[in-house]
Amino acid sequence: MKKVLVSAVCSVGVILGIVFGADTRLQTSQAGLSHIANLEGCRNQTYQCSAGTWTNGIGHTRSVSKNERVTNEQIADNFIYDVSHAERVVSKYLHVEVTQPQFDVLVSFVFNLGETNFRTSTMLRKFNNQDTISACNELMRWVFVSGKNCNEKESNCYGIVKRRAAEKEACLNGWRS
Repeated sequence: MKKVLVSAVCSVGVILGIVFGADTRLQTSQAGLSHIANLEGCRNQTYQCSAGTWTNGIGHTRSVSKNERVTNEQIADNFIYDVSHAERVVSKYLHVEVTQPQFDVLVSFVFNLGETNFRTSTMLRKFNNQDTISACNELMRWVFVSGKNCNEKESNCYGIVKRRAAEKEACLNGWRS
């Protein structure tokens, strides 16, 4: 009898297809949602992220425990929930108008780093003071994971530097096709 190996990696494209087809009322653009999902990656099986937190789906950490498996539908639902939560955080603390890509980047920041880091960040203060260019440049300061400087290739978290560079570019110049 053959054993069938079940892949722990799911398709970001499939999950985004489910999300885009749902009536979500999300404010984040499709480009922003794609950015978050593609950089988070997607896994049906629980894993520990670089910060040591149990995670599944697309960066989902709420009520996740070791050895869980989730379906594509659960991943899409959790992604919508997590993005919606991040949007509420951004809307609560951001007191100025920003462009759609800037809003998307701020949602990505909250999704990745959490409410407290966003609420207390110099970046948010600069946005609220309408110092947009300086605010966008602040993104490159957020390249540490569990005390490791991700600018150092051997840190095993260099992907976060690429993520912040893409976010800075979108923040300053919009999403590129």
